[in-house]
Amino acid sequence: MRVVGLMSGTSMDAIDAAVVDIEEHNATLRPALQGFVKVPYPPKTRVALESLLGSADIPALTSLNFAIGEAFAAAALCVCTETGGTADLIGSHGQTICHQPRPAASSDMTPSTLQIGEAAIIAERTGITTISDFRVADIAAGGEGAPLVSYVDYMLLRSPDESRAALNIGGIANLTLLAAGATPSDVLAFDTGPGNMAIDLAVRLLFPEGPGFDRNGQIAGRGEINRSLLEWLRSDAYFSRRPPKTAGREQFGPQFVTRAWERAQALGGTRESLIATLTELTASTIADSLPRDCRRVIAAGGGVHNKTLMSALKRALSRNTDPPALTSSDEFGLPADAKEAIAFAILAYETLCGRPNNLPRATGARHPSVLGKLVPGSNFSHLMRSIWK
Repeated sequence: MRVVGLMSGTSMDAIDAAVVDIEEHNATLRPALQGFVKVPYPPKTRVALESLLGSADIPALTSLNFAIGEAFAAAALCVCTETGGTADLIGSHGQTICHQPRPAASSDMTPSTLQIGEAAIIAERTGITTISDFRVADIAAGGEGAPLVSYVDYMLLRSPDESRAALNIGGIANLTLLAAGATPSDVLAFDTGPGNMAIDLAVRLLFPEGPGFDRNGQIAGRGEINRSLLEWLRSDAYFSRRPPKTAGREQFGPQFVTRAWERAQALGGTRESLIATLTELTASTIADSLPRDCRRVIAAGGGVHNKTLMSALKRALSRNTDPPALTSSDEFGLPADAKEAIAFAILAYETLCGRPNNLPRATGARHPSVLGKLVPGSNFSHLMRSIWK
């Protein structure tokens, strides 16, 4: 079956679209990437998206839900064109607007999450049946609604004799811990804290003339790590919480970066030193989250292109007497930039087959659940006849 996977993360800069051919033999899935594109949001849509955060403009939210759906549909059509055909199914993560599976005990808010990018628009524009909104079923079952990619990490990256960690450095960094010979109930996954998000936001705040991110870690490479500031940042309560736990802009977004810059200035720090310190924060909190018996860290996500960040991570890992190898997911047939889009293609396939596709120990859910909501495309009848023979 050919499936399109769509993903846009907390950095909110572009849509990742992957075409994946999925074959199944003896209950083992064999995904093969056929094409991948990264499609930037239209500037007007991105400005509207960033402006919406922190506001309560309901008409703007509903309008943006459809606009993001149009952008995701365009990305799906783009990647299908790249591969010279169409697809049978689309799995769309959508764009996270708010994620609060564990509201503060003092509030009267209920656990919730919201990903926009209207699936009905995607199905209508492409003609392809679309599965979206994967997180809510897990939260309804008492989970964090994340990390969901851990299910795919377990399927594709586990080893019978080597303890591994699958690392994704997107806006938020997350780990899937795969002990040697792990079963699904053994898998632990969680967000370690900020990935690229805090770095990118600080760059946009302090270097507005630049591209909006630290290309190759060049700014961080020019700065000195402020150890006092680093320890203050590491004292954030999130880092001492036990898994399962998830994070987002609510924890490590603009307010976090503003407080960090104010603290840096009070300590006599420079713009470059703040970027260097935030980079070290990402690396050190990832390294601190790894178990001692981990033998291999398989990294993916946009952060792998930040040379200063990856060097900092390798340095942090080397402090162990027997450090794990740091490798790229490319070595396992999962291109680092495309891995999460591939994952949502696989999650959609599993949903269509009616198979639970969360890992309760990773998310904290009470039980396994079939995730996502299905919107029929014009191929729906043919697709369902091919699946439910």
